[in-house]
Amino acid sequence: MADRVAIDSVVFARNANELRATVPVADMPRLRDVLYDQSGHMSYTLAGAVSKDGIASLRLTISAGLMMTCQRCLGPVLVQLQSVRSFELVPQGEELGDPAEEPDEIERIHADPALDVSTLIEDEVILCLPMIAGHEPGKCSPPVMVGAEDEIKLPFSSLAVLRRH
Repeated sequence: MADRVAIDSVVFARNANELRATVPVADMPRLRDVLYDQSGHMSYTLAGAVSKDGIASLRLTISAGLMMTCQRCLGPVLVQLQSVRSFELVPQGEELGDPAEEPDEIERIHADPALDVSTLIEDEVILCLPMIAGHEPGKCSPPVMVGAEDEIKLPFSSLAVLRRH
């Protein structure tokens, strides 16, 4: 992202702070590599909180429309992304535990005095993308042939010469 934001994750959570922004997809280099193009923006909200048990946490909400490559026709397909994820902050040096035992919507991460918000957002978006993007069956565009029509050779066109003799 152009203006990288770093927060002290524990202080942010304990103060119940909130960040809201809209960022261009083009500002996320790792995400750009898996997209059809870099157009569009994504909106996010990062909110801090402390549970009644005294556990500091962050809640990240992301909304985006991303252009991915359809694996059927290789054309662009719009993927609507809606993600809500909570992160429990674990002190540095303490084990995070087994992710399989955590609820799906909660992830344990180490508290960080300089948490890069851009990286957190980009990581979450990449994890939420579908493994295979595609149009609904029957909705793909026909492939576009590049070049003049007289340059397109049909597989058995050279055999037509033999029929003439």
